[in-house]
Amino acid sequence: MLSRIAPNVFRCAICLDNHAEDSIACVDGCNHPFCRECLRDYTKSKVAERRFPILCPVCITETDKRDPGVVGDDTVQQIGVSNEDYEIFEELQITSFCIPLHCRRCEQTMFVDRQEVQEAKIISCPWPRCGFVWCKACQQEVQVGTPQHSCDGSSELHHLMQQHGWKNCPGCKTPVQKSEGCNHMTCITPSCNTHFCYIEGDMIIKGGTRNEIHNAITTHYTGCKLFDYN
Repeated sequence: MLSRIAPNVFRCAICLDNHAEDSIACVDGCNHPFCRECLRDYTKSKVAERRFPILCPVCITETDKRDPGVVGDDTVQQIGVSNEDYEIFEELQITSFCIPLHCRRCEQTMFVDRQEVQEAKIISCPWPRCGFVWCKACQQEVQVGTPQHSCDGSSELHHLMQQHGWKNCPGCKTPVQKSEGCNHMTCITPSCNTHFCYIEGDMIIKGGTRNEIHNAITTHYTGCKLFDYN
C-alpha cells in the first residue's frame, strides 16, 4: 500500500523521504513503495551478492510475512540498473529455473529445465546434432533401443540371459552359459558346489559325497535328457 502524505507524493520505505509519484517504484506482490534510487541501490547490492529472488526489503523485516514481494524484471528495468547488472539479473533468473547441462560427447553446455533434470533418470543431450544419452546416476552411455538400463548391469544381463537361454545356478544365482557337452552343470563358484540341470535350471544336489552326487545325477537323468541329442 502506498504511503501517501500529500497528493502526488509518497514516502519511500527505505530512505523515508518524500518523493513525487513519478519517481515511485513498487515491488511485485506487495506494492511497497520505494524511490527508484533506493530500490536501485538495494537491487544492485543483491545482484552483486548473486541473491535471487530479490525479496522486498520491507517484507523481509515482517516476521509473519509468508508471501513476500519480489523485485521482478519489469521493476528492475524501471529503476534503471546498469546493463552489466541487468545481464547478471537475467542470468540469475535463468538459473533459478534452469541448470547448465554439459554433454561429454559434443562438449556443449546448455541451460535446461531444472525440474526435468532433477526428475529424469536418463539424460539426453538437447543439442540436435548430438543425441548422446546417458544415465544421470552412473554417467554410463545408454544405447537407444536396448534393454532398460541399470547401473549395475543386472537388467542388461537378465535380458541377455533370456535371449540366449542362459541359466542361473540355483545355489548361488551365478549366471552360467553352457558352451558344449552334457546338461549336467557343476557350479565352480567357491563354496557353492551345486549340481544342476541346464535344461530347466533345477537343482540336482548341493554338495554331498561322491556316491551321493553320482546317485542324484543318475536318478535325475532317468527322466531328463543328459545330452541334447538324446
